[in-house]
Amino acid sequence: MSRPEELSQPLDSVPTAIRRRLSLLGKPLTRTELEILRWASEGKTIWEMSKIRCTSEATVKFHLRNIYSKLDVTNRVQAMNEAGRRGLC
Repeated sequence: MSRPEELSQPLDSVPTAIRRRLSLLGKPLTRTELEILRWASEGKTIWEMSKIRCTSEATVKFHLRNIYSKLDVTNRVQAMNEAGRRGLC
């Protein structure tokens, strides 16, 4: 549990990655993110998804990170469980 003084920190002192994650939390998944989620649910690797979408592996990883942030999870298994719970796939 955070101490009260930690909760009143200026936003500038919060790491960028945490600010970005919090800014995405609760936002709806985009069409591309839903497609990536579907391929991930079928067991496709990042490399396979990049070839299917004709894009780089870095781009697929970017979408996966956004999915994790929006669903408030940390990995694919959690993302699949949360997506199923929300009826997304």
